[in-house]
Parts: sequence; structure tokens; C-alpha cells
Amino acid sequence: MHKKKVLVIGATSTVGRHVVDQLAAAGEVEAIAGVRTPSKAKAFNDEGISTVELDLYSVESVRNSLKGIDRIFLLTGYTVDMLIQSKLVVDQAQALEVEHIVHMGAWAPDDTDLGHFAWHQFVEAYIELSKLGWTHLAPGMFMQNMLGGGTLWGAFSSAGQKASRPLHAFTGEGRLGWIAAEDIAQVAVAALHQPSKHDGKKYNLSVEVKSVREIAETLATTLGHPFHAEIHEPEKFYQSLIAGGMEPTYAACARETLLRFGQSAIPGQENTFPFEEITGVKPIDWPQFARLHQAQFLGS
Repeated sequence: MHKKKVLVIGATSTVGRHVVDQLAAAGEVEAIAGVRTPSKAKAFNDEGISTVELDLYSVESVRNSLKGIDRIFLLTGYTVDMLIQSKLVVDQAQALEVEHIVHMGAWAPDDTDLGHFAWHQFVEAYIELSKLGWTHLAPGMFMQNMLGGGTLWGAFSSAGQKASRPLHAFTGEGRLGWIAAEDIAQVAVAALHQPSKHDGKKYNLSVEVKSVREIAETLATTLGHPFHAEIHEPEKFYQSLIAGGMEPTYAACARETLLRFGQSAIPGQENTFPFEEITGVKPIDWPQFARLHQAQFLGS
């Protein structure tokens, strides 16, 4: 029987990689990883996963990548270019009669005035106007953001084997909804496996609410090693983004978002949403996440 083909756009991202791996492990569909360069393809090819080179700025590249594809997982980068990139994908997907698209955005109130959240909402609206079947994912904060290695909103850094280890964060004392990337991928995979069941639905995704100080306490209790929160001003994060070449508009939006999160000024930031009824399994909570990623948290 012919397997449906799923193109994963954003396959090298944290969530995208989990989507590819979970699709490949289940074997119900053929997962194809969209990559920008041959060097990015190697890791997937070594595991027997098909790849296609994809330039989201090129109509021809997008069209060629979508030929023969039945379903799409769409995750774009953190710039305003997500608007034109997503439009190209949707337009070509319609022309080639793709069945369904699962778009990953970000959680925000419907009336948000924060630019990068609004960009995702514009993409969602354009998808809904298309002829494609669709499912939207709107996750809150990633638990992975508390791991080390170039994270976006906060980061773990080693401070010796015996000393208390810091969790650096820019969200003040604000309490936020969190979800693991593995679980975001599970929802995406559920929709990609059974698009008719999830068609026309938007899933807001956060499963546990904590401040960074509360996360530090949970890590200490779970892993038996002291952790503490180090709270920094959002301006410091903004300056680091600009120094690293981040698009100024997005960097400014990120700064304002962090500031409001820290002030608990975004309505709904402490909400959680149903998860088990979507996937049939319980989500990963903070203690479980700590155990799963113990080596990264403890630097061992």
C-alpha cells in the first residue's frame, strides 16, 4: 500500500527533528526532511531518512520540493520572512493539491499586539483561506529553553560539579506555560497521521505552569543537585540578539515579550491546555523532563 509522503519543513530545528524521528519510528508515512544544504542532509541520510534541498525564498525550489508530497509540517525561522516563505509554501501546496498542512506557530492571545506573534497569526489566517486541510500548533515556552547550548529565552550554564547551577532567564518572576519539544512533535505527528481527525483545529500547547525559580527548585529536588535562577533584564537579551545579527524588528518584539511575561502582563500566560485527549498519552512534566535530560542539566 502506498505510504503518504510528509515533507517536514524546519526539519533541523528542535521540534522538526523530533517530528522527523517520530514519523520515521512509527512507519505509517514516509517522512522527508527539507534541508537547505547537502551537509544538513547527511545526518538524516545516514539514518535512512529521505531529504530534499529546499530554499524557502525560491518559488521553483518550493514547487519542486512539494511534488508528490501529500502532507506538510511547516516551521519557519524567527524573522518577518516567515510571511513570504509560508505564503510560497501554501500557494504551491494548493497548486500541487497537497492534502493537509500542520503549521507550527506560537501561543499568544488572539488580540496580541506583539509583532512576531501576529506574524504567525497572519500565516494561520492565510492557511485557513486556502483549499488545504490544516491544523495549527501554538506552543507556549519550550522546556528545552532551559537546557544549555544557544537557547532562546534562557539557558543552563555549568558552574562546577558541586556548586549550585544557574538557570539564566529573562522572564523575571513571571509564571509561564511550558511544554517539551517532544510533546509538540507528538501533536504534530498525530495530525500528520490522521489529518481528517485534526482538520480545522488549533491546539494551544502548554502543560505545566512555573516560574524559572520554581523550575530551579524542581530540578534540585529531582536531580539531587542545587540549582538557582539568575534573572536578567530583557534589554540584555535584546543586545545579545542584535550583536548576533538578529533582525531588529524580531529582537525588539522578543524583548517586549519577555518584559511583559516578567510582569505577568500577557493575559493567559499561565494557562494550560488539554494534551492527553489529543495524543492519548500523558505529557512530559518538569520532573520527567529533568530526568530525560539529566546529562545536559548536570553537564555529565
